[in-house]
Amino acid sequence: MRLTICAPGFLGDLAASIVYVPSEVLKTRLQLQGRFDNPFFKSGYNYRGTLDATRTIVKLEGPSALFYGYKATLYRDLPFSALQFMFYEQGQSWARSWKDSRDIGWQLELLTGATAGGLAGTMTCPLDVVKTRLQTQLNHDPGMSHHDPAMSKTHVVDLKEVHATQATTTTKQSSQKRLISTSSPSTYTPRPGAANLHTSSVYQGLKVIYRTEGIGGWFRGVGPRAVWTSIQSGCMLFLYQTILRQLEVHLPLERPELRA
Repeated sequence: MRLTICAPGFLGDLAASIVYVPSEVLKTRLQLQGRFDNPFFKSGYNYRGTLDATRTIVKLEGPSALFYGYKATLYRDLPFSALQFMFYEQGQSWARSWKDSRDIGWQLELLTGATAGGLAGTMTCPLDVVKTRLQTQLNHDPGMSHHDPAMSKTHVVDLKEVHATQATTTTKQSSQKRLISTSSPSTYTPRPGAANLHTSSVYQGLKVIYRTEGIGGWFRGVGPRAVWTSIQSGCMLFLYQTILRQLEVHLPLERPELRA
């Protein structure tokens, strides 16, 4: 794996993480919540929308809550980028050898990109599981009573209802079950075997998941993740190569009239 292949992915993800990690926190919480005042499932969250979620999280949990799972996200995305570009470059090399041409056609362009993303996404799935569980846990400030009573009341009521739900029968628990595994009892009604992480450490989180759920726990949701990363990488890398070719045509590095 050449450093020239890995470095752009590492540095690009590192710079973008300041923006996309808070967006990941908001996205996962809003997806887990469903609609506002959801009567079918009590997730522990009750936001009216993205702006309300941002204000509520900052007010009740502090600005740092928007960066829950920051290290876990980098631990997932930096290896993903390195593996993605490594697989892509190798796939491109094989495709050019097979076609005996640098122009491998749009079909193989898409295929090599999608394959690279799918493989990288599958291999980094355990880190994605840990990241999601860390980002969806609720960590309320003990001094929450000093915050806006209207805001606090909504969350206190939600938490009481969730804890009441956890004390009901197994039948009712199964009706509240979510397919996504998270780290806090305030987030969803845990199904048997889905232990709380109670940690912010990626390594400790992986140990807890392996100890309680086995290897399968590390790869929960690997199918949808592989499909998503395949589509994302295939489209992104195909467009990247297409734009580069167009730039070479319209903005050549060396203009013919300036040659010797």
